[in-house]
Amino acid sequence: MFTKLWYNKKRERRWKIMNNNLMIERLKKSGLHFDSGLSDIEIKKIESTFGFRFPKEIASFLSCAYPVGCDFFDYRDISQKNIDKFYDFQKNIVKAFEFDIANNADSLQAMLKELLGEFTDTEDFKKAVMKSLESSPKLIPFYAHRCFFDGMDNMPIISFWQAVDTIIYGYDFEDYLKAEFLTATNDITSEEISDNIIEKLKTTGIWYYIIE
Repeated sequence: MFTKLWYNKKRERRWKIMNNNLMIERLKKSGLHFDSGLSDIEIKKIESTFGFRFPKEIASFLSCAYPVGCDFFDYRDISQKNIDKFYDFQKNIVKAFEFDIANNADSLQAMLKELLGEFTDTEDFKKAVMKSLESSPKLIPFYAHRCFFDGMDNMPIISFWQAVDTIIYGYDFEDYLKAEFLTATNDITSEEISDNIIEKLKTTGIWYYIIE
């Protein structure tokens, strides 16, 4: 775990709250478009409809302005079609794990050995993985395949393609926004990760073991 991270220790700030309005202006200049922010009533409606809780820093950001565009998941749309799209995303995470169990079992077993132990039977391994995934925090889509952890404040933002291709894309929400939209070239990879981030990730169940 933690061998390839979109992270640099020098970027880490402690106990600093992002200036939402300043960040939004910077993002607008980079080409992003925004609608009016979500009201408290809208946030509660979204959370009850889709069955998750926004981290407080993301809720705060979205209350100031709401990013729009084809790659942003539109939580303002509470139509059944969009609800189905959200749950399809969750189903696709499960399918991605199933794919790696079938096609990348050695790599996935190596990642999860500390958590689950060793397996010789593929079905037993699959059952153990699915049980662990079910009890771990959900990944909630924000932009394309970038996700935040359900109901967990001030956590890293995760890029999820498949189980064996899961990385940190920002050590917190502000760092993610900079890396995704404001950094012309990626120069923030590192072989290191701070103890602070490790301790946070230890609370994420199976994700702690598969994040590279």
